[in-house]
Amino acid sequence: MLNLNKKIIYLSYLTAFFAVLFFPLAYSYAALSCSVTTAGLCGAGTVMLRMSGSTNAHAELPSQSTAVYNNNVVCCTGITGLGNSCAVSNSENFAKLSGVTNAHVELPSQSLYGNNACLSSSFAGDVITVGNQATNCNGYDTTLFSMEKTPTNSQVGIPTAYNNKVCAKIFSQRISFNISSNSIGFGNLIPTGLRYATPSGTGSSSEAESLNISISTNAPAGYGLYVRGDTLKNGAIAITPIGGTNTTPSVGSKAFGLRAVATGGNGSVVSPYSGSGFAYDANSTTDKTVAFANTGNGVTTTYSIRTVATIDSLLNPGNYSTNLTYVVTANF
Repeated sequence: MLNLNKKIIYLSYLTAFFAVLFFPLAYSYAALSCSVTTAGLCGAGTVMLRMSGSTNAHAELPSQSTAVYNNNVVCCTGITGLGNSCAVSNSENFAKLSGVTNAHVELPSQSLYGNNACLSSSFAGDVITVGNQATNCNGYDTTLFSMEKTPTNSQVGIPTAYNNKVCAKIFSQRISFNISSNSIGFGNLIPTGLRYATPSGTGSSSEAESLNISISTNAPAGYGLYVRGDTLKNGAIAITPIGGTNTTPSVGSKAFGLRAVATGGNGSVVSPYSGSGFAYDANSTTDKTVAFANTGNGVTTTYSIRTVATIDSLLNPGNYSTNLTYVVTANF
């Protein structure tokens, strides 16, 4: 699942406009964790199954409240939006019960029993995997409980009670994307020097950081950072974008461009934005890649964006503006 969020920043001589689009946000990957405890100690956790004892036990659904089952509940935590509903769209049946209480249990692949016990998530993009295997739950996040026998008509117990383990995993898709400034400016563009945009809006005559973008994700194939939008304009008068070659513009050449520097994490800036000079080869309908990561490991990479502009002696002074869009997409 990909959620859309928006931030706006302003770049100028005096003012240039940036709209920033990015996808679901703020996070590091947390694994599903389950244990057998008392109903009272489950607290902020979610009860998935209730058992009459730690071994040789009957089971009841989490919606029930039989007192003798209070001392052995399968309690799960670690995932935002975790639930036990079988009615929501993102749910997986991990067991079937012969009744709502005092029940024997069978695997979800069987059809003898009709009372489902489920893991669910309120986030459609979370991937829920359940299964059963002998000895351990290697390859899963956690063990829910164990069964005396499979595939059906079984009593149940805590994870160590029997060799037949019922296992679960939830992969929760997350990405964070943050921008440091909501306004940046060049100050007065002049034909006798280069100007670099700064968060203060006054600009700088020496290279300065315009803003920074921080990205982190647990997407297995990483992410891409893209930019699109026209060059700076004042009505019909446009400052020429540098294009797809990394270069430092000549003073008075009527040029606009940016470059990025990566720190931390496993992301990398790509050509032409990775050199010591500047480039800009996007437009209002064409995205261009600024940076990427091949894997997502939850480690944040921060990209320092530097933006340069200059005008020639014939270019009219005035308010040059543009609308740039930064987009981050995770590769799940």
